[in-house]
Order: sequence, then C-alpha cells, then structure tokens
Amino acid sequence: MEIRLRQPHSFVQLGRRSNQEDARFPDCDAPQDCRPAFVVCDGVGGCDKGEVASRTVADAIGGAMEDYDLSAPFGVRDFSHVLDYAYGALDRMASPANAGMATTMTFVCFHGAGVFTAHIGDSRIYHVRPGVGIMHRSEDHSLVSALVHSGNITPQQAVNHPQSNVITRCMSASARGARAEASTLQIKDVEPGDYFFLATDGVQHGVDDEALYRILCSQRSDKDKMAEIASLCARGSDNSTATLVCVDSVDGATLSAPHDMPGSGATEPIDTPDEVVVETSAPRKRGVAAYISDIINKLF
Repeated sequence: MEIRLRQPHSFVQLGRRSNQEDARFPDCDAPQDCRPAFVVCDGVGGCDKGEVASRTVADAIGGAMEDYDLSAPFGVRDFSHVLDYAYGALDRMASPANAGMATTMTFVCFHGAGVFTAHIGDSRIYHVRPGVGIMHRSEDHSLVSALVHSGNITPQQAVNHPQSNVITRCMSASARGARAEASTLQIKDVEPGDYFFLATDGVQHGVDDEALYRILCSQRSDKDKMAEIASLCARGSDNSTATLVCVDSVDGATLSAPHDMPGSGATEPIDTPDEVVVETSAPRKRGVAAYISDIINKLF
C-alpha cells in the first residue's frame, strides 16, 4: 500500500496555564519533508517536570522512527522497540528533581501496509472520513472512561465529571514502577481524503466530536480548518496541542470529488454529548495513584 499525505498542520497553545507541558513531533506548525510519523504528548500535572517527560518522549519516538523503512509494514513488534527506546530516554533523563515526571503519548505512523496508531493516557487519536463519520477514536485511559464502561456513569455525565483529569495510564521513568503498555491499532481501511487527528485533552475541552467532524467536513483548506480548531480552544484553561494529517492518495488513487457534506446522506459520527463544556479552571491532569493517595489522606 502506498499512502501519500497532504501538507500536515499543527499547533501548540499555552491557554491559561503558566507552563507549557505539551509536546509534539515534528515540532513545527507545517512540517516540511518530514517522515510520515507523528507524536503528541501531554505532561502529567501534579508530577514534577511534566514538560520534560513530554518533550523527552516526543523527541525519542521521533528519533527512533528514523531507523525504519516506512515503505515496508510497521507493526506492534516494531513499535515495542520504539516505545522501549522512549522509556529508556525517560530513564536517562530521570533525576531526584524530576523522578515523578510522566506524560501521555499518541502516535500515528503511515507505512507500507496501512496506518499504525498507539496511545497511552487521555490524549486522543481520531480517524475521520468526511461524509461518512468518525471511523475510530482512541479510548481514553482514564478513570472517567472506566466508569462509563462499567456502567457507573453515562457518557453525558462523563463530560463534566469532577475526576475527568484522572488518568489510569501514563509514561514515566522505570523507578516509578512497571511500564504502562500502549493500546495499538492497525488500520488498513484508508481512503483519499481521510483525516488523522492527534490532540491533547486541552483540545477536547474546546472541540467535541461533533464540532471536529463538522470542521473537517467543510470545504476550507486544512490550514484554515486547524486555525478554527485552534481558535476554539485558545482561551481554554489548559494547554492545547494538535496535529492534523490528511491522506492525499492511496496506491495512486486520489479523491475524485468532494466528500458528501453532513446532512446530505452522510452517516452520523459516533455518539457525543449535546453540548461542549469548557471548564473555566480545568484541574491539572493527575495520575490515578495521586488521586487514590488524596482519598487515603482524607480518610486517615
């Protein structure tokens, strides 16, 4: 399979935070002549030096991908080596001053057999096909996501849940314990015009699934689409970072006509809450261990 991409677009915004804890690779708004592998990370708040963890992982994964011929298939075994390298980079950066540093991770790679995705934490990956819907959205490794799956709360209650910042998986140095595993997906159903979108949870506070789908279905340029997404979360209470990559052709086939617009026979995207809830003072992302520690302290 030969997948050719349009010009990727990306943004990084501080929001109303005093510190930037997000990181991306490639680290520019319009990467030129880059390899078809993309990373977005979000440092875990409540831990020391989240910005060091996110930058270390993003750069390590990006650097490790230089060793791979992506005209050939890339799979779980390949990514396990890349992830090991990133964990090793975290271990090498660890010190008494930043021993608790941690980060989420999202990864998308276009290769000779399709598109490989991997994530740890609550930063998300979307595969969107305009005129059809959201083909895939990664499942957050979070307390709220677990509560939804167990039936304890509804998806609507999850939107503004008080523990929405508690994640159940993150990447940290080995001194913190066992390494978290990534959830991976190999996508072979790829068509010209498909979008792949990587985003931290700061973007999710400002742009829900319905809004994202609407924007990506518009007839504007990819650059303008990303500008609208960026504007919707620019004044949010958290850092916001996203990367958008559009498939230009697959095996030489290009998009012959615009996809159907929403409301003209397009399948609805996956279910989402009716409203976008933007918290005025979103809490920092926290690991579940820190959350449990707080509960124990209150009890005893």
